[in-house]
Amino acid sequence: MSDITTSLLLISIYKNILNDSVIYNFINFLSNLSKSDDFDMLLKVYSEFISRLYEYEQNQNIYLYLKYLLYTDENIISKGCSSCIKDNENILQTARYELSLFDKLLTNNYSYIKNSLMSKFPDKRDIIEHLPVFYDTNKADFDLNDIINSYNKNGYGKFSCYSAFKFNENGEIIPVKYTDSVTFNDLKNYDYQKSVIKQNTLAFLEGKNANNILLYGDRGCGKSSTVKALINEFSSYNLKIIQVYKESFIKLSDLYDTLRNLPLKFIIFADDISFDENDKNFSSIKAVLEGSLSNRPENVIIYATTNRMHLVKESFSAREGNEVHYNDTIDEMVSLSDRFGIMLTFSLLTKSEYLDIVTKLAADCCIAINDDLLKQAEEFCALKGIRTPRVARQFITNFLTSL
Repeated sequence: MSDITTSLLLISIYKNILNDSVIYNFINFLSNLSKSDDFDMLLKVYSEFISRLYEYEQNQNIYLYLKYLLYTDENIISKGCSSCIKDNENILQTARYELSLFDKLLTNNYSYIKNSLMSKFPDKRDIIEHLPVFYDTNKADFDLNDIINSYNKNGYGKFSCYSAFKFNENGEIIPVKYTDSVTFNDLKNYDYQKSVIKQNTLAFLEGKNANNILLYGDRGCGKSSTVKALINEFSSYNLKIIQVYKESFIKLSDLYDTLRNLPLKFIIFADDISFDENDKNFSSIKAVLEGSLSNRPENVIIYATTNRMHLVKESFSAREGNEVHYNDTIDEMVSLSDRFGIMLTFSLLTKSEYLDIVTKLAADCCIAINDDLLKQAEEFCALKGIRTPRVARQFITNFLTSL
């Protein structure tokens, strides 16, 4: 056992795994088990290992946990698996040896540990009998080719575990653990807009020509939900979405560099954006859309939503001055929206469109549809002062809570 824990010091490619709290505590316990006669200390180290394992692997299976780490690890192979790394036999041979060490590590299963403690501390038998259990129900035998295939299909690290992320002003990509479950079936009407964005996204996923899209229109009309629904619509394509905020536009080129070599497709989602005059972020996003020295990666597309057709808040002062100044101002504003190959408009609903959505939502909820229901829907809409899909959904929710 001491030979195994010592050999693990040679690990270089999968060194991140040795720093994982579960694996670190497991190795720490095994190392102490072979050389220490301090029973209380051994129990304390074992308890720490078990506590960490139970926290992250509810089945208490250390094999499944280690497999998860190996298949999601960020290392020289996972980051270069789509390039020349596959031809570097020295690196691949090192990786295979390291995987064999992890195989041997898992031969130290629960039964082995319990028997070792029994042999070493026979007078502590009653305590050892209640040793917290962990499982290793599978023979490890980790296969490098299988792991590399997973890297190529699912990416690595956080990108292999989550479908949605946020890119903050510090340049960090933060996973979103709980994503919106909205689907296109939940979004009523706007069939043309939904058809266009689905067709464009499918072309993008299949490696065909696709456009950046600007979704323009009034609040509450489903622009953001339409983009979010793409994740659920194309889940089988392993599509990822990264929401960026105006403050982080200046770092979009850095984000491009991170995503460029990943074997995944990404939607950069800029939600509800608009700019003031002389806003430094205006030039940043205009450059990354077109005109930057760093071109947009083929695996990245940009979808943005806004309440303003040209994304810029135009003040009355911008209209002042001579005609040349005014035309320059307008050209500058239009230059950004023009960088989106497709613009989809989400307009406010007419009365009949609004009631049509109410009817469809009511049917989804098995609510009886009659004149009284539609009258209540119109009254609810009058209080809100606007007809949108959001108001229609709020009415149905309000109606259900009143039953």
